[in-house]
Amino acid sequence: MDRRARIVDLVARLGLERRDEPFTLTSGERSHEYIDGKKALARGADLRLAGEAAVDALAELGVHEYDAAGGLTMGADPLAHAIAIVADVAWFSVRKEAKGHGQRRSVEGARLEAGARVVLVDDVVTTGGSIQQAFHVLDALRIVVVGAVTLVDRGDVAGEFFADHGVAYAPLASYRDLEIPPVGVDA
Repeated sequence: MDRRARIVDLVARLGLERRDEPFTLTSGERSHEYIDGKKALARGADLRLAGEAAVDALAELGVHEYDAAGGLTMGADPLAHAIAIVADVAWFSVRKEAKGHGQRRSVEGARLEAGARVVLVDDVVTTGGSIQQAFHVLDALRIVVVGAVTLVDRGDVAGEFFADHGVAYAPLASYRDLEIPPVGVDA
């Protein structure tokens, strides 16, 4: 079984919960399926597998050179750390709001300068709000997003967003792989 198939299996076994009463997702959408990416990647071996699968997926898209991996905290943090270890690059976290004290940073971890090449990550993308927010923060700092990868994509919004911005994008698993309806469609 290849790495991506193992990720789909991992998410289905450990991160996917179905129930009759719909969940309200962060995006505000409602779904009978909830995907907990952090729970799916809680074991070290599973996190390493996701990091390896992400690096492989990026390479398949032609994304071989980048300085760091990260995204909006906290959803992106585990996968960003795994990619950093596997690819021997730095990691970073984008805050939802810049710190109100100290150095007032909006990006923590690696000190990224304008022109730095990064891979943007997230665990579960529904409507793409979090990953788009992180993209815009980095863009404003003139940090170049050369690729994006997510553990699970629950719809097609993120793919369209990255295509519109010329960024290679690869979800490791999709709603199709997990055999669940896309976001915004009743089950």
